Amino acid sequence: MNMDALQDFISVITHGSFSAASRATVTPKASISRRIRQLEDELQTRLFERTNTGFALTSEGAMLFERVKPLVNELSDIKTDMMEQTASPSGKLRVSVPPVIAFDTLGKAAARYRELYPLVELELVADSRLVDPIREGFDAVLRVNPKVDEEMIGVKIFRETLVFVASLQYRERLAAAEPVTGLPFISIGTHWQPTQFSTVWEGEPREFKVNTELYISSPFITRSTIISGFGSALLPEALVADDIKENRLISLGVSEDPELILWCLYPSRRYVTGRLRAFIDLLAETFAQSKSIGR
Repeated sequence: MNMDALQDFISVITHGSFSAASRATVTPKASISRRIRQLEDELQTRLFERTNTGFALTSEGAMLFERVKPLVNELSDIKTDMMEQTASPSGKLRVSVPPVIAFDTLGKAAARYRELYPLVELELVADSRLVDPIREGFDAVLRVNPKVDEEMIGVKIFRETLVFVASLQYRERLAAAEPVTGLPFISIGTHWQPTQFSTVWEGEPREFKVNTELYISSPFITRSTIISGFGSALLPEALVADDIKENRLISLGVSEDPELILWCLYPSRRYVTGRLRAFIDLLAETFAQSKSIGR
């Protein structure tokens, strides 16, 4: 199949019309129409149903679009990256970011990346849902403790210890000799409802029984809620270290639960461009310097 024809085919769908694709690619409309007709002849099928107001994809056209778009994009990335071997990275880099992690640190990384690579159009999209990077056009996604996915590979960016913290109003209760039970707990999520925790507190193992009474998706809001006088939660150590030191929060020890590990993931079958490699390296460097996923 002709590469130019496939690119024209994708461009028409992406921009919504033959005329819009012509303007966007600075290609004569007649040339686009001719190449797509040749593509249809080669495949012996109709890709578009032309109408008075535009076009509609046939089922065969929709199937072709779904199959070839990531491949054409990847070939374009390879071409761009080969050119970048002797030039600064350029093009577009789109990354999905969960809103629960380090806006400050990511902001620093984004500013530094823009300074180093001004020809790259960087787009960070904060979204709490798990996007499909291939279907939704993301070069990479940042995830905390992601599940195993055979279609994704990646690099560990940062790891962080979780600390069990509580409001100052529970100080006397926590200082008592008897076991702590029924401590109000804030769950960072919508489905997690723990009933107890094990921590290492002042060098000794300790158990805490909790009642999950509030659900908040953001660790930043959770921290503020506890400082304001309600509840307990598991939060990243770097996010609460100063609060513990300044006596705004009580530390109940380091959690025995797994650490938070931030990954940068990308599709396993997609070529890793120079602009993505540069972003991953800078991200790891920025997080290492800040030693924080929340500050």
